[in-house]
Amino acid sequence: MLKKLICLALTLCVLTGAVMTGCSNEQEAQPVASTDNYRNFYEIFVYSFYDSDGDGIGDLNGVTEKLDYLNDGDPAGGDDLGIDGIWLMPIMASGSYHHYDVDDYYKVADDYGTNDDFKKLCEEAHKRGIKVIIDLVLNHTSTQNEWYKKAVEEIDEGNTDGYAQYYQIADADNFDSNAAYSQMGGSGGVLVESNFSSEMPELNLSNEDVRAEIKKIMEFWIDLGCDGFRLDAVKYFDSATTDGNEFLEWLMTTAKGIKDDVYIVGEEWSGSSEISMRYDSGVSSLFNFPYSNKGNGNILTAVSGRDAAAFWRGIQGWNEIIKGHNEDAIDAAFLSNHDMPRSALAFSGDKTKEKTAAMLYMTMPGNSFIYYGEEVGLKGGSQNDGTFRSRMPWSYTDETGMVTETTPGVPDFESEEYKPEQSVEEQVADKNSLFNFYKQIIDLKNTYPAIARGTISEIVETDIRSVAGYVTEYDGEKLMVIYSLSDDEQTVDISKDSLDYSGIAAQLCVQDSDADGNVPQASLNGTTLTIPAGSLVVLK
Repeated sequence: MLKKLICLALTLCVLTGAVMTGCSNEQEAQPVASTDNYRNFYEIFVYSFYDSDGDGIGDLNGVTEKLDYLNDGDPAGGDDLGIDGIWLMPIMASGSYHHYDVDDYYKVADDYGTNDDFKKLCEEAHKRGIKVIIDLVLNHTSTQNEWYKKAVEEIDEGNTDGYAQYYQIADADNFDSNAAYSQMGGSGGVLVESNFSSEMPELNLSNEDVRAEIKKIMEFWIDLGCDGFRLDAVKYFDSATTDGNEFLEWLMTTAKGIKDDVYIVGEEWSGSSEISMRYDSGVSSLFNFPYSNKGNGNILTAVSGRDAAAFWRGIQGWNEIIKGHNEDAIDAAFLSNHDMPRSALAFSGDKTKEKTAAMLYMTMPGNSFIYYGEEVGLKGGSQNDGTFRSRMPWSYTDETGMVTETTPGVPDFESEEYKPEQSVEEQVADKNSLFNFYKQIIDLKNTYPAIARGTISEIVETDIRSVAGYVTEYDGEKLMVIYSLSDDEQTVDISKDSLDYSGIAAQLCVQDSDADGNVPQASLNGTTLTIPAGSLVVLK
């Protein structure tokens, strides 16, 4: 009994980058590396990340050089962020800076490196326990793709039965008025669906030859070391010829036949009902746009309205919905991505709000996706896609590896509009930084697998709406996680009816430490919890 009392008395909060916990079974809990598809992913726009060869833009070897920043392979220590999954935005050969219009599905873009560079990146990532997924753009190709060139040649010869059938073609006198079309070939009689751009003709995903090509493409990249794919524009998989869910089901089944633990996450941004229905296909994950920074997302509402109870009721309901469509569904939470203004802009660079938002979305059940630079408050701009994809601010004193070729629409990377107050270099060294808070969250999740993997069985509410949480269970472990979104310390009663907890196992706090390195601490007296402003507490 004495050991147990000492153990509970030693419960500590996160101070300098490691999750300090109380004891369980007389041993301190430690972070453990993931061995499944539940991961903390990191989205990288290679162009803007790290330049290894001095040509002004980022490349795959630059990503490899920075792997130890992302994860040094030791889940229980170090100065690394701790992520264990990377999503690379398109890396295949393309004529555009963004590479979302593919010229060649079997070749890394020259400006990013070589296929061998990609293979090396995957090998080095795997040594550190990081899985690598890549953007697979299947809704459309570029007009420079050999499939499209051959289709145009055949059409100009009066043949629409060959490569033309790889694409969504229509007669100029009979086409879907709800879609956008471009002329295909020189005759003017054949149109091709091209909702994004006339340079991005859309594929016929029901065509068996196209599906055979897609299977070969997935085999090719998986053979190089890829662990899965992010599917662009799933919203547009539905067409005059294709049932999008039927195609997704075929894709998942085919991919699993190549790699049984493949992970696939899709982009469907239409709305909650459309996203949830896509899970009928068996796809691993879909991005949770309703709880992102998009529009008036629920994250923004929670941070500004401080209604923790409403937030977690919504999350519980959402997970029940998607699990109803696919019991193996893994939600994919994020704040911002390459198609929207960054979260640092949404929160006006307020570090406390950025930490609060991170504390919420990073601990939602499922997988979290950090957009590169989000962990250091990279602002970017709000004008266009190029400004959302601003360069990674590694150092303000050392230009080594810094990208110098601005993305389209960005007049000057050095503008204060784009830069966070502190560089990556400075934030790694600052225990109060946003970077170190992200690191602490990931350590917490690696210490308590139930946070990401568990099923929320009950919402825990208090008399104060800004203080609430949930009980979750996974693999025989039950936790109660309580959040305070209040600006002030609060004292609440936490009933043991749903979980007979014995003490505080861990804590996160968005507040900076004082001059002596102390962070406000939660305390527990029976069922009375005193919780600091902007905190998360794990009861066990």
